[in-house]
Amino acid sequence: MTRILRYILQHDTGMAPCVDDGLVSLATCKPKIRASARVGEWVIGFRPSPAPRGLVIWAGQVAHRAEVGDYERQYRGRSDAVYRARPGGGFKRLRPDYHPGEDEFRKDTSAPVLIFDPDATWYFGAEPQMLPEKLMHLAAGGRGHRVEGANEGDTAALQSWLSSLKPPGIHAPPRDPAPKRPRCS
Repeated sequence: MTRILRYILQHDTGMAPCVDDGLVSLATCKPKIRASARVGEWVIGFRPSPAPRGLVIWAGQVAHRAEVGDYERQYRGRSDAVYRARPGGGFKRLRPDYHPGEDEFRKDTSAPVLIFDPDATWYFGAEPQMLPEKLMHLAAGGRGHRVEGANEGDTAALQSWLSSLKPPGIHAPPRDPAPKRPRCS
């Protein structure tokens, strides 16, 4: 059974996930999801409370995993390609305003980047969509991410529901204006 990783997206600035140029990626934040998600698996980000439980901000199927330095080289210029590999090892932060703390730096560079399939990814941002009742058991709640609790057939039902709403793609801007010091969830 294909896993479906779910979490609450506290801050939706268009950085994590990044929605530049129609491609959705997760290059910063959520190190446990980035470390564990495999190609073919799904990731869903939900609105935090006090919004009703089950509001989907985005959902996508992992198409590719890239090492942090390889991602920055391949996607140089994307807003989330903020860590350049140093020739002797380690990383250089390209945006001093983004995650300036050492703990944030460590988390961002500790796991691969997830790149999502443009044909199987929906980003609703400021216009989230409510899960249908038959999939409400997938709704994330609280801190951390969830993997358990998905049933056989949920992946197909999720993709069918998403496809019934709109074609894959970026359908609205992020819900939060870009802050001076971007944060993730």
